[in-house]
Amino acid sequence: MWDHTEHEGFEIWVLPIPAFGPRAPEPLFHYSGYICRHGADAHVEGRSVRFHDMMRNYTGPNAALDAAYADARKRIDRFHATGSWGESTA
Repeated sequence: MWDHTEHEGFEIWVLPIPAFGPRAPEPLFHYSGYICRHGADAHVEGRSVRFHDMMRNYTGPNAALDAAYADARKRIDRFHATGSWGESTA
């Protein structure tokens, strides 16, 4: 189920995704999400920024949510500092 919060004038929407693979003692998760302005139609191209982490495994959906929100907040803070959603090359 999608979860969301707000940060510095943006909405952050995140979905924890169960990881598939060998059995683990605890359920493992990845995440997918997007960032958009309040009231934006996130399905229209250019109105949202999508991000995900399908490489790392997080123990439980709450750990995946925490990691996703931290990732999104860093992206928003970088956007405010540089004016761009792109990764810094410095």
